[in-house]
Amino acid sequence: MARSFNPTINRRKFLAQSGCGAYVFGLAAACPAMTRRVFTPQEKDKVVAKDKFARIEKISDGFWAVISTPFDNRDFTTVCNGGIIAGKDRVLIVESFMNAKGAKWVAEWAQKLTGKWPTDIVVTHYHADHSSGSAGFFSDAEKPNLWVTKDSQSRIAKNLEQAKARAVKNKTAAPKKYPDVKTLAADKTTALDLGGKKVKLVPRVGHTSSDVTIELPDPNIVYCGDLFFNRMIPNFSDANPVKLKKHVRDFQREKETVYVPGHGPIADNKAVDLYVEMLDFVEEHARSAIKAGKTADEAAKSFKLNKKFADWYIFSPRVIPRAMNAWYRVLKPKKK
Repeated sequence: MARSFNPTINRRKFLAQSGCGAYVFGLAAACPAMTRRVFTPQEKDKVVAKDKFARIEKISDGFWAVISTPFDNRDFTTVCNGGIIAGKDRVLIVESFMNAKGAKWVAEWAQKLTGKWPTDIVVTHYHADHSSGSAGFFSDAEKPNLWVTKDSQSRIAKNLEQAKARAVKNKTAAPKKYPDVKTLAADKTTALDLGGKKVKLVPRVGHTSSDVTIELPDPNIVYCGDLFFNRMIPNFSDANPVKLKKHVRDFQREKETVYVPGHGPIADNKAVDLYVEMLDFVEEHARSAIKAGKTADEAAKSFKLNKKFADWYIFSPRVIPRAMNAWYRVLKPKKK
């Protein structure tokens, strides 16, 4: 949603307002020990900043990953992952995070690490935990470029109008106006030269109707948005799983690459391969269920992960029904 969120927002309101964010909250609530184990950084010496809601890990010179840890204190200041990319002339932030406080925290650390306030922000898709905090990057003195696709911009605007209506009904403070944006092309890659570092903003689809990945050839780094969840079953609520699988395969590389997922720890090629296997596994179950004449609900009830995904968790009874419904939408569309 296109507004800033209170990091101490209560659980019921949060679950109602945020798709992917609610997913992570539920995962943490159901399996706190597992989430701490999964999200612990593998190379602690790479952590350059840490707060109760997120940490910043150095990937390479001029490249950092923001890894959110909302499970530690049920703190929703950032919720999603993101990144910082610094060139000689410009500094790009990946994601606007859950609220303005989180965005400002990332921006302040970007300034400490690079000497510059962010000049550019890219939002990978419209879900609240990735788009709501944009105001935190802006002030009277600082007005960075905010890059958003037209489709995401439209959805954010719609969410903002709904938030305004709720504020009037509940007699609460109205959400702030969303900052002006620069529209990303939906049919071609946008190249940004940050000064010695060239970044590609690649339009994709699958997790939503309009996703963006941020890709670099040297060093090999992909900021994936929510097309990739590391060691978690993804949120399929707005997904087209056929397109999701295609675009994940499209951004995979043969050379060893660092992948920053939308949620979860930093990943390598093997982790993305395993994620694709999981997507294939879910698809196979859906296809078998359709062939057997089962409904999507019946398919969900009979679904079980195999041993290969023993440390992957299904925390909520809604996760797999959403996955099955997503596959049924594309494999068995309703008759007109």
